[in-house]
Amino acid sequence: MFANKEKVQKEVKAVLTQDATLSCEVGQEKSEVKWYKEGKLITSSKKFRVESEGKLRRLVVSQVEKKDAGEYTCEAAGQKLTFKITVTGERDISHHRMAHESHLVSIYT
Repeated sequence: MFANKEKVQKEVKAVLTQDATLSCEVGQEKSEVKWYKEGKLITSSKKFRVESEGKLRRLVVSQVEKKDAGEYTCEAAGQKLTFKITVTGERDISHHRMAHESHLVSIYT
């Protein structure tokens, strides 16, 4: 039921407060899919947006929080594709930036 399974990005790194998108391609345009998080069915809400465009199926997780990390599954006609979202925080980015800036200072002094 799924097409181009080998091209699917199954490990998605999301940044806190930004959107994360999981996507897959189905064999037929009319194929219905269901999305699950940790085995629990996801319904469209402010948090989760389910999109369908041609044969593409997407799940958009809005404004990612730490609790959004985990395993997501897309199911179509009895077949499943599993995705994993890991969440990185802004703290990690600012720490990296500080390390980079101190490195620059050490080069030019």
